[in-house]
Amino acid sequence: MIILRIPRRIGSRDLREYILNQIKKFRRNQKRKYIKLQGEIGYSQDYVYFIFPDRGLELAFALSLYLKCQKHNIPCTLELSKPIKIEELPAEIIEAARIWAERKLHRKYYKLKETML
Repeated sequence: MIILRIPRRIGSRDLREYILNQIKKFRRNQKRKYIKLQGEIGYSQDYVYFIFPDRGLELAFALSLYLKCQKHNIPCTLELSKPIKIEELPAEIIEAARIWAERKLHRKYYKLKETML
């Protein structure tokens, strides 16, 4: 299980708009014909949790969200039922995540759905 935890606030800075945009992106990719992301979103008073099964495409999506959080200086955590060492992930998943963090995912990465971790 892959868990991405994003805080709702950083000090007085409210992240509501940022989180809503990420949720919309997740919902849109759940419906896409070739992508069909699996996963759920959980909410607590202080955090929003993105929870995914252990598949390569879901990991690439979670990692893309993680990279966006880092870019915006948002302290989030990404765990694979335990902390993930990004340098130990397959290069193809990291490459897909970097592309997905910046723009739309290319079709050649759709095969990551089949990759189990």
